[in-house]
Amino acid sequence: MNKSKLIATSALATVMSASAAYAELSLSGAYVGNVSSGDGSTGVSQALSTSSVYVTYSSTLDNGMGMSAGFSITGAAMSFSVAVDTGMGSISTGDSFSGAVDSSDSMKAGAKAITSAVSLGSYNDGDANHGSGVMYTSPSMNGWSVKASIGESNSNANRVQAFAVNGAVMGVAVSAGQVSQATAAEGDDNFITLGYSVAGVDLGYGKYDSDGAGESTVIGANYSVAGLNLGYTFEDHSPASGADTDQTRYNVGKDLGGIGLTLQYSEGSASDSSNWNLLYSVGF
Repeated sequence: MNKSKLIATSALATVMSASAAYAELSLSGAYVGNVSSGDGSTGVSQALSTSSVYVTYSSTLDNGMGMSAGFSITGAAMSFSVAVDTGMGSISTGDSFSGAVDSSDSMKAGAKAITSAVSLGSYNDGDANHGSGVMYTSPSMNGWSVKASIGESNSNANRVQAFAVNGAVMGVAVSAGQVSQATAAEGDDNFITLGYSVAGVDLGYGKYDSDGAGESTVIGANYSVAGLNLGYTFEDHSPASGADTDQTRYNVGKDLGGIGLTLQYSEGSASDSSNWNLLYSVGF
């Protein structure tokens, strides 16, 4: 090692040791792939859905507020996010940003290996247009919290705005929210999800509305047995015009420690289509 590199390394070590009592730094990564086959495809196809490295940093500011920051590298793209806990709620921003609805609208239970919400219809959680958004998350009040976000990647006249609430009533987890899309033509999408656990079975219900373009009703269930996670989802989509469509999904997953495997089978009424997907994930 040459002298300049040695000096730089020593300086970095000094800074890190000096700040160790006030901050935490962690490194993680994820690699997720998908092997699929089914109707409408020839043979077997393989795709990579995630290949990322994440660096997270947390610290306490001089005024006592908590701060956390995250940086990710996915392929040639780099993104960041930062959040500050003010004591009266947290404020977060960044270009790797999930809005109020996107971070709240996942089904409470079901076969969620491919999608965590809906597969049919045109429901839009607004995340794609949030860009470098800003979100406020309230403190928990009797188990309830509120999120509000605005997307700053669009012009001042066409910002995406989202609002969501999360809580529980008599053991039933409840989430609901609405997205005001960037343009009037896109409408306001909204959702509500419910979740309940009984006898080791997680149950979920969701209603996703695309503001005049149709709505989807989803039910799901999860159960763990012999180290396997079993999931089931049924989705019924009613468009504004035309025939209803539905899709049923089943999955079985196993965490092997260093790698996770999930096999999912889906069958839909549209063109009587069925598909198999094997998802594998490696994380550290």
